[in-house]
Amino acid sequence: MRAGANGLVIRKYRLRTAQLVLIACTLGLPGIPSARWIVLEDYPPVTFRASMLVLLGTVYLGIIWFCRAATIVYQDHLAVRQLFRTRRTPWSDVLSIETEASSASSRTMLLDRAGRLFALPGGVGAQPHVVRAIKDRWARSRGEGWTPPADAFVLAARQHAAARESVRAWAILLAVGSLLALLVSGLLLESRSDGNEIPWPFQAIGFVPVVVFVAVYQAAFRLLHHRHTPYMPDLG
Repeated sequence: MRAGANGLVIRKYRLRTAQLVLIACTLGLPGIPSARWIVLEDYPPVTFRASMLVLLGTVYLGIIWFCRAATIVYQDHLAVRQLFRTRRTPWSDVLSIETEASSASSRTMLLDRAGRLFALPGGVGAQPHVVRAIKDRWARSRGEGWTPPADAFVLAARQHAAARESVRAWAILLAVGSLLALLVSGLLLESRSDGNEIPWPFQAIGFVPVVVFVAVYQAAFRLLHHRHTPYMPDLG
């Protein structure tokens, strides 16, 4: 069964306006003077301008993601809206909706019939009454033929999701590491130069972390895909 985009919207869950304003101000305001300096000043070379614009663009894409991210409850399916796409799951294909409580955060995870386990955005996991409302709608809409998944299926989905999160964490860690390495190298080179030129690490500081993240994530994700997709236990 395929979820349509024209179903009746029952409720949309997203971060509160005050939270979005706080995120936008915290992440976005510090970049405005830098962007103005990069665009208006004639001194920075083209490569440095482009590098800093890429870096600032990444930050502002993050802000847009926070603003777009939402969990939308429809009459016949659940939609998870992200930065570049919206994932729609019919209620009959939802196998479980569970809250994962940890010392760091609390997330609500959805498991679908394809074995995908993913979090519901929009602060759903932090609001128990919201989770109950979504689960109640699921229980009423999933149909009489619904059966719970086998333990082996759930375990395989959790292992795959944990591996995917580990890949993302390593990609972020290496990207931040490359950023810090370029920053330190740039400061050392600048201290030894006459100050007339911007050191090359500063000119690459916006490109390299993005390339590192994309390369590491794509390579590791493909390896993970080859390891986990050949076998997926049956639902029951």
